[in-house]
Amino acid sequence: MSQRLFYNLFATDGFIDLPIDPTGTEPRRRVYIFGFAGGLFKTQPISFGVPTGPATIVNPQFDITVPPNLDALRGKAVIPSPRIDMEIGDELYITLVNLGLFLTSPPILDVHTIHIHGGHVATQVDGVPETSFGLPVTPPGTPAIAATYYFKPEKPGTYFYHCHQEASEHVQMGMYGALIVYPSALSLAQAGITKSLTTGRWFFKGRPQPQIPVTATNRNFAYSDVNSFFNSDWVLLFSDIDTRWHDAVFAQTGFNPVDYKPDYWLVNGRTFPDTLLPTVLPPALVPNFGYSVPDGYDCFVRVSTGDPGRRIPPDKFLLRMINIGYQPVPFHVHGWHGMIVGKDANPRTASEMNFTTLVGSGESYDVLYTADDKRPIYADYIFCGKAGFPSLKDQIAAATAQSMAAGTFIPPFPGATDLWVNIILKTSLGQGTFIPPYNWVPWNYGTPTADNFMFPQFYLAHNHDDYKVTNNGVYPGGQLIIIETDFPGSNYKASPPVITEPAHVCPPAPIP
Repeated sequence: MSQRLFYNLFATDGFIDLPIDPTGTEPRRRVYIFGFAGGLFKTQPISFGVPTGPATIVNPQFDITVPPNLDALRGKAVIPSPRIDMEIGDELYITLVNLGLFLTSPPILDVHTIHIHGGHVATQVDGVPETSFGLPVTPPGTPAIAATYYFKPEKPGTYFYHCHQEASEHVQMGMYGALIVYPSALSLAQAGITKSLTTGRWFFKGRPQPQIPVTATNRNFAYSDVNSFFNSDWVLLFSDIDTRWHDAVFAQTGFNPVDYKPDYWLVNGRTFPDTLLPTVLPPALVPNFGYSVPDGYDCFVRVSTGDPGRRIPPDKFLLRMINIGYQPVPFHVHGWHGMIVGKDANPRTASEMNFTTLVGSGESYDVLYTADDKRPIYADYIFCGKAGFPSLKDQIAAATAQSMAAGTFIPPFPGATDLWVNIILKTSLGQGTFIPPYNWVPWNYGTPTADNFMFPQFYLAHNHDDYKVTNNGVYPGGQLIIIETDFPGSNYKASPPVITEPAHVCPPAPIP
């Protein structure tokens, strides 16, 4: 069943507090921004464009006819703007209210627009003020001045939206968000991809597809292509900030964009170590420790490997890479090669594989990864040793003891007692004991409890212009995320942890 989706977005300003050190616990750098607050207001079922029922209000706090709603959102912008999800066959209505930029003195009364980047729309709703329209400010205490944009997507894929008024400045200031279009059940069926209504099993042109679980829906496909199936998808929205430009806008002193030189690089509006945090933080942590971002922008990627013994296949996960920044992003994923299944909302039919995706400004890529199991190749070496080398754990223990005796021991962080310590545990996780699921237990990092357990595995994914993996030059920071791979059914955060992975058994010693 298709829907009409009614989003109410409110142009306003705000602040974000960026980390200045790898722990995220030092006093932060406050940065002035623009953005869109709000989100999904109501939905209405339709069939081939005709309503089949009444509209349902989902978030009454975004009703533009209620003046207190407007006042409650003034000054509440964050980066990025709300994520919009829809399907082929849906109709999108975005009502924009310009609340103005009242945190400055005097207020900035710019017009604002919404441009759907990559959407094939008529000029009148393209959100370019030179050829469409720009929305003026609604003063405090007055009824909302509003206009509504209409978008009916013609193809699934990864899009985004942004303000196109003085785009050089307003995009830099933070007026952008992701827009994801999934294939519908109908569009999948038209491509020969169907699901049995009785058994839940999937078929492609009549042939069973056992690799697709019965729990999958049309939103487990990137395109109307059976090879674009995924277990989970993750938006990675890249951007960059020159804090001098933001300071100049706030002070209204002027800034020449040709002097642009970013000092922060963001993924989903955050820099490492904040990229480890859930989208919504406990109130006690805001603003001194970080800031919440809209739902749908988690970038701590957590997936599951397979288990052949139980016939559980490894997860397939899709990274939807979007670059709204002003610099190219060579994004490198450790651990796996990915298959490019789409670019700029167009499917890729050739099986192009890579381990670094160069995402230019204004581009989007859909890259599909398989969380395969590293145990068959590496477990013997890590836990048992090979080729005359002792186990890697024993090597690290020996190196730690030797370096301590020699006076050259440099721990990964103050207080660490050996080299086999996960530095992640001491980043923003100084607060992590009450921000699940980020209070990791380092099973595979040498603790006696973890002997011969391979999982969880942690892989970096980051901008390979490595100076952009800093916060104003301080490493690590910037465009850096973590991908955690778990053994199926294990829960390392439970108390006590639930571990379904069998402990590794060393092979018999070779006969001399």
